[in-house]
Amino acid sequence: QEYTLQLLEENSVSFNSFSEFRRHIIRRINDWINNDFEHLLYLLYRIDVHEDKVRKLMKAHQGENAAEIIADLIIDRQRQKIETRKLFKTQKPADISDDELW
Repeated sequence: QEYTLQLLEENSVSFNSFSEFRRHIIRRINDWINNDFEHLLYLLYRIDVHEDKVRKLMKAHQGENAAEIIADLIIDRQRQKIETRKLFKTQKPADISDDELW
């Protein structure tokens, strides 16, 4: 949920809970599945959700809501990105002035 809040803050979107956020994503994905599948594929590519992972999960969970599966993959991928950024975020050394940074 911490990751979701950060995602929302970065995009100036607000929801009252993680489940409300997830439902919103699921509704959007359902809309794209039904009306603009190419756009959904483009978004998955941009977010870096691998097509083979989507296919594997869809096959393993046949009969389940595809939008829920895809939403969870997107949320998980975004969480991974946030964690990676935290790992590689550097802090300015105390003994170096702003003029010396590049």
